[in-house]
Amino acid sequence: RYWKTMDTPVDQIDGESCCSSSLSTHSLHMRAALNDCSELVERLRLLLHLNSIDPSCAQEVSEQLSMNNNHCIIQQLFHSAWVASGNIDQERELGLQSLHEISELDILHVDKSGWHRDGNKASSIPLTSSDFKREYCFRNVPCIIRGFEELHFKDVSLNWRKTDTTSTDDATTHNESRINTSWFERYVGEDTMVPVRIDGKNELDDDGRAEECETIMMSLKDWVSNCQQQSNNREGKVSRGYLKDWHLVQFLKSTQSDAPPLYKSPEYFERDLLNNFLEKYSDGGDYKFVYWGPSGSITRLHSDVLHSFSWSYNVTGSKKWTFYIPNIKGDSETTSGNNTCRSFEVIQNTGETIFVSSKIKHEVVNLVETLSINHNWITSANIDNTWQCIFSEIDAIEGEIKEWEVIPEDDFEARENMLRGCIGLDVTTFFLMILLEVSELLVQSFSTIDAMTEKHDDNEIHDSAMSICSLVKVLGKVLTCKEAKTAQRLQAIMVSKTRANQANELATFVLCLSDVLKEPLSS
Repeated sequence: RYWKTMDTPVDQIDGESCCSSSLSTHSLHMRAALNDCSELVERLRLLLHLNSIDPSCAQEVSEQLSMNNNHCIIQQLFHSAWVASGNIDQERELGLQSLHEISELDILHVDKSGWHRDGNKASSIPLTSSDFKREYCFRNVPCIIRGFEELHFKDVSLNWRKTDTTSTDDATTHNESRINTSWFERYVGEDTMVPVRIDGKNELDDDGRAEECETIMMSLKDWVSNCQQQSNNREGKVSRGYLKDWHLVQFLKSTQSDAPPLYKSPEYFERDLLNNFLEKYSDGGDYKFVYWGPSGSITRLHSDVLHSFSWSYNVTGSKKWTFYIPNIKGDSETTSGNNTCRSFEVIQNTGETIFVSSKIKHEVVNLVETLSINHNWITSANIDNTWQCIFSEIDAIEGEIKEWEVIPEDDFEARENMLRGCIGLDVTTFFLMILLEVSELLVQSFSTIDAMTEKHDDNEIHDSAMSICSLVKVLGKVLTCKEAKTAQRLQAIMVSKTRANQANELATFVLCLSDVLKEPLSS
């Protein structure tokens, strides 16, 4: 999808006349993202009454902040957030320790009044979305959530579930399908081809990734029949197919552009950098999937792509999740050479949502025919883990290039293409994704507090500041990483040294502003 061309007017690139139709769509999308970053930074400059975004403007920024009492409030909250963000590794260690001590995951219930731990509204204190972010995202701890069905997935659940069955999730006594296949036949089409994965061996590669499954394309009509046969035949005579990583939302957008959305992603899963960016700056790319598997189908041991978080909502059916918990630092015990010292199982039933933390290995078995909605998502709470994943892949690619001796040392376009081919994201996309999010949060924070008089929501601004702090730390690493050679990659993808320099200038200003904000106010 990255190499389709578009008929667009002639553009000027570094003083040379160049037709934009000769550029890849990926290049055009990245240019569009850079333009939006530039507009946001300009808004930020105006909000701060700065003369320019010159990297040497730290003194001017400091003076302007000190002249505005509201901006001083932001600086106080930002400094507090910067100190707190330095404890993220510590929080993750505490989260890991808790996973070694518990016998089951926390169960949260959410309704219109907020969160309640273990679903016991009478005896628990409501939890806000900020509490969820702090206790589960930053601590990197999975949990089960009940209540999203009514708030976010009511319509899709009514449409996709059969209403004429009284069966439960019992995996041993009922094999009839509880999926309303007529909805899919009507809105997707019986002849539409869908990607069915055929289960491979239970093995990981040297990087800890699950072995690639064979994918076959099958008509929806054939899949419905095949799935029911598999669920009824536990002898294994039918190949263990699994309709997974199905971009159904993307498909419906392309075929029914005026149709209402199937569901609304829960707002408690913070700001989704990955899907928000890709949906706007790629040709329909996303990490939003539908999984439809027969009884006994399995997703074998793996950790999620890009070290992302993920969430999964069971529209109908039941899944058994097995989590493998890594050792606590300093613990020398291992099991099966897998650097884990314990595992535990979780049953996810119809109507329940599970939050899966970053980098945790897990495998999943459908106990009955099961239909679920799954998202991978990246946020400020795991952005550093995603950079680790990208950097590791860069290193692996450089090793392959050195072995092949066919790609020139200065061919960074090829390197970015290989990176996208391996993990679905390149350095240019990642860099602009962070820059855009930081810029949006900064504009939002200063605009919000400027619009307030006596009352302002310190918690909201502090949450934004925490996100900004986590993001700029990674942005600085990406910008200055010698091994990544970010400037060369930006230039190669946007086919413009001028635009690469512009991206560098915008990022440097944002980092400069963050450096000023994190400093404690002088008395």
